[in-house]
Amino acid sequence: MIKAILFDMDGVLIDSEPLWKKAIQKVMKDYGFDFSYDMCNETKGMRVDEVTHYWKQKLNASFESKKVAEEIIEEVISLIKKEGKPMEGVLDAIEEAKSKNIKLGLASSSSMKIIETVLEKLNIKLYFEAIHSAEHEELGKPHPQVFISAAQSLGTLPENCLVIEDSLNGVIAAKAAKMKVIAIPETQEFELPQFSIADDVLKSMKNLNLD
Repeated sequence: MIKAILFDMDGVLIDSEPLWKKAIQKVMKDYGFDFSYDMCNETKGMRVDEVTHYWKQKLNASFESKKVAEEIIEEVISLIKKEGKPMEGVLDAIEEAKSKNIKLGLASSSSMKIIETVLEKLNIKLYFEAIHSAEHEELGKPHPQVFISAAQSLGTLPENCLVIEDSLNGVIAAKAAKMKVIAIPETQEFELPQFSIADDVLKSMKNLNLD
């Protein structure tokens, strides 16, 4: 029985994945690296500090990964304030969950600075009883701890939690936490066979059925 829903944020609550890609491409270009769409997808769902550490090693780059991560965060925040909008069906899904007395939590790889920006932009903070950032965990997704921490804050057992995710790293993390998970991938990733590990795969939150 579902007693709590744990939402990922980027690409689930807010249409921010294109903004992340734009931010990463802009900042990396400042350091002399041209990032493709596929390169951005390679680290999708990971914490930004893990993203920059990953690329520092893979590119054998000399930049300071922490500094680059901070620059990406600031660029993402700026873009969210200018261009951020909710994903299709999100507000209705939140209202329906609350009407059924289902607890809501947010478990994101993004920093709390970005989480606060999104919640303010969408005016939805009051709906969430638990808000967790993987920046406060030893490891980010695909490690499950951010979901486990969110469930603990809600006082809900993992088997009674439903996770809504858009990234494969997030789906892996949710399954590792022994939770049910619905994947809502980006359109170009919808047919990827890797998402078959999710309990269901939807094209939009408006197709979410909580009955």
